[in-house]
Amino acid sequence: MKHLLLILLFLFTASFPTLIHAQNSKGELGGKVVDESSKEALPYATVSVYNAQDTTLLTFRMSDDDGIFKIPGLPLERRLRVIITMMGYGVYKHEFTLTAPQPALNLGEIKMAVSSNLLSEVLIVAETPPILVRNDTVEFNAASFKTLPTALVEDLLKKLPGVSVDGSGNIMVNGKAVSKILVDGKEFFGSDPKIASRNLPANVIEKVQVMNDPEALRRDPDMPEMNIPQVINLKFKKGIKKGMFGKLYGGAGTDERYEGGGILNMFRDTMQVSVLGYSNNLNRPGFGFEDISRIGGFDRSGFNSVMYRSDGGFALNGISFGGTDEGIQQSSGGGTNFNTVFTNGIKLNLQYFYGGIDSDLNQIINSSQLVEEDTITSRRVRNQFSKSNSHRIGGKLDWKLDSLTDLSMTSNVTIADNRSSQLAFTNTYLNYPELINESNNNQRYNSNTLTLGNNASLSRNFRKKGRNLNFYGAYEYSTLLQDQVNNAENLFYRPDPGVTLLNQLRDNDTYSTKFNSSVAYNEPISENISAVFRINSEYFNDKNALHTYDADPETNEYTLLVPGLSNELQRTGWRNYLTSGIRWKIKEVSVQPAVRFTSLDITNTFQKNPTIKQNFFYVFPTLNINWKSLYINYSVNLREPNATDLQPVIDNTNPLFINYGNPELKPTVSNSIYLNYGKYDTKRSLQYSFYMNGSINNDAVTRQRTINEFGVQTSRPVNTDGNWQLNSSVRFMKDLKYDNNRQYSLGGSMWAAYTRTLVLFNDIQSFSQTWSLNPTLEAKMNLDDKFEFNQTFTLRHQRSKYEDNAFRNLKFNTRTSRSEIVIRMPKKLVWEATLDYWYNSNMAPGLRNHYSRLNGSVTFLFMKDDRAQLKLSVYDVLDQNLSAYRSIRENIIEDVQTVVLNRYGMLTFTYNIRNFGGKVGGSNSMFRF
Repeated sequence: MKHLLLILLFLFTASFPTLIHAQNSKGELGGKVVDESSKEALPYATVSVYNAQDTTLLTFRMSDDDGIFKIPGLPLERRLRVIITMMGYGVYKHEFTLTAPQPALNLGEIKMAVSSNLLSEVLIVAETPPILVRNDTVEFNAASFKTLPTALVEDLLKKLPGVSVDGSGNIMVNGKAVSKILVDGKEFFGSDPKIASRNLPANVIEKVQVMNDPEALRRDPDMPEMNIPQVINLKFKKGIKKGMFGKLYGGAGTDERYEGGGILNMFRDTMQVSVLGYSNNLNRPGFGFEDISRIGGFDRSGFNSVMYRSDGGFALNGISFGGTDEGIQQSSGGGTNFNTVFTNGIKLNLQYFYGGIDSDLNQIINSSQLVEEDTITSRRVRNQFSKSNSHRIGGKLDWKLDSLTDLSMTSNVTIADNRSSQLAFTNTYLNYPELINESNNNQRYNSNTLTLGNNASLSRNFRKKGRNLNFYGAYEYSTLLQDQVNNAENLFYRPDPGVTLLNQLRDNDTYSTKFNSSVAYNEPISENISAVFRINSEYFNDKNALHTYDADPETNEYTLLVPGLSNELQRTGWRNYLTSGIRWKIKEVSVQPAVRFTSLDITNTFQKNPTIKQNFFYVFPTLNINWKSLYINYSVNLREPNATDLQPVIDNTNPLFINYGNPELKPTVSNSIYLNYGKYDTKRSLQYSFYMNGSINNDAVTRQRTINEFGVQTSRPVNTDGNWQLNSSVRFMKDLKYDNNRQYSLGGSMWAAYTRTLVLFNDIQSFSQTWSLNPTLEAKMNLDDKFEFNQTFTLRHQRSKYEDNAFRNLKFNTRTSRSEIVIRMPKKLVWEATLDYWYNSNMAPGLRNHYSRLNGSVTFLFMKDDRAQLKLSVYDVLDQNLSAYRSIRENIIEDVQTVVLNRYGMLTFTYNIRNFGGKVGGSNSMFRF
């Protein structure tokens, strides 16, 4: 299989120039479209070329800003018909034939006469233009863009010129993000774009209309052109107003591997109901992030926390939907979502979800500190089993009180518990193999979490353009109750041999209450100047009750309180902001300078330590600049320290790595600058973007570390100045759509980061400078949906340099690549293979420095409209898979290697449910690993 991938890659590379040459050897049609009366150029006229004999659409182009068009790649020695259309003008028709002696034809100036007739009255149905421009709306005729019978709306959108869809399903039109998709002018599943694009079949769509988001323009009439979100309206074919979609799947494999699940979605006009459930032991979620957050309803009831892993696992609001833990995992979950729109404009969403995950973790962590001529190495081997469950109930109500006023309210409850048991064996070496100490630590951990959240927002736009008022209020209450038992034996070999024992229960409970409110008001002073006012007020009350108990020698119960390791902390405070500024629009430039007045009052009350009061007042400038596709922001923000960092009680649950708190910590003041630029060149089908973010932090929280002669390390948070970071990325993507059946894309990106951090180790203070460079190249090819090839290749270079020669400079390189091939031949069979490769230049001794993961599958499609799929897949064909990661922090280079799933085979049956007014079609993600 690996050799097959390499051969196909070679054939693609070798044949690409031939394809280009063949394309250039065909004919070309050109001309200029002008108004018959004024002689002015007509941009965005649709120029379509058909076979004259059967009126089959071959290709089309839009005239540019100068009215000029060129259509390459036309066949020779064939009778063709060109039709030029534009809303409000008559139709131009001309038949022609291109020959080898004369492969190019220039029609010169084509004069279009104003007409009141509708295009449908002039053209026969077969020659309906693929694109119409109606004022500010672009309309695509779906029948002009060929897709597979099982294609989804997303597949149709990928065929449309100027429209791009990335791997996560995010849709862009001419470089502008699509904010929502409507169906026949009505919201579909909360108006989220991916719900419609990834579930509705393409064969029920008659027209696709694209327009600016009127609500976004109403909120901000001065919004730069490139920032205006787009709205897509899908017009159904007649008779399709209700239906259902979804799928059921189940599979069994070798080594007792299994998967099963189902998701069903029913809709009737503006009401939708979703039900889903899943279970697997394949280290992955039962459904994709988009399915859960959108079909599942999280986007409609809101989520305030997201955890996403690069290998696909994710959690929302503390609920794991699979693949979020490390190691080998079994995941189960389910829930339901209800969404409807009432006649009075109220939109209501209700949802319940459960997620559970069991994880078996075997991991090696190797940390090396290089100090002067010595290398201090700590190697930790973890064996852990954990079990977690979480439940979430949520709801959201949106009410359009009138044409200018919107009200939104959200409520949610999350309940979670986690249980784990871990055996950790740690060795510390000085200039390996000299052993300093070792530890056996048996740990049991239990936690229970409760979170209640409510928020409301009111938005009011006044009839005077630019005047608006926005209010936001939020309340959150949460508890985290933790019990941790550690039974550890610690052996020390130098300077004097010795043994210490630890057998204790650490009861650590945290309670948090937060209120937050803000009011923002914009008042236009003149046509180009507006005054901006914002008031924010936040109240927080955090309590941390920490009690440590030793085991009673007689009963072995943890009843003996250890006063030195017990304390209670309560932190209360108010944070208030007053922001005043102006927004000044100068032609295409919008400048918004402002001044933010900030007061922060904190009271830290300890059970055994004196009360500490902290009062701060700051005056900060802010600045926002918009110019076409460029956005620049400068701001200053406050971050108070975590309550756990303030706790003066030490954390000795790992006797070789002890953590201290610091009740004297001050808030961090961060001066930040953000820059973003993005553009889509429609003429060249080229998309490129640039991003930069940097900050300088004063009173940053830095870990002050020590290591003593016994090899015991300590860490204590302190405030330091002079820390700053800068990261940026640049990306481009070129689409080469020769026709509707052949598409190529070439792209690349570069991500870079620089940090300057103060390292405090024993008596040494030194600033470290760390660079990271990550260039990526990618290529995509799609030949008539029968052959697809995707390739990415990434390099990563990281190095760290220190001002003090006591620390040695560190560096490493990593190479990763991913190759994907999909072949849909012969009919009813789909072949797929992916090859992932990872290599690191210098891993720690005893750890792997490279691995490959090759996955392969074949899917057989059957039943009506290919509803049923039988898939045979093999995961990790080469049996080399593992998880490994290397990083640099402070003066430490760290390697983490985790045991993960290895080779297994799986046979999975999937049944796709699609029923739109009796019509069934499409499929849902046929290629799942």
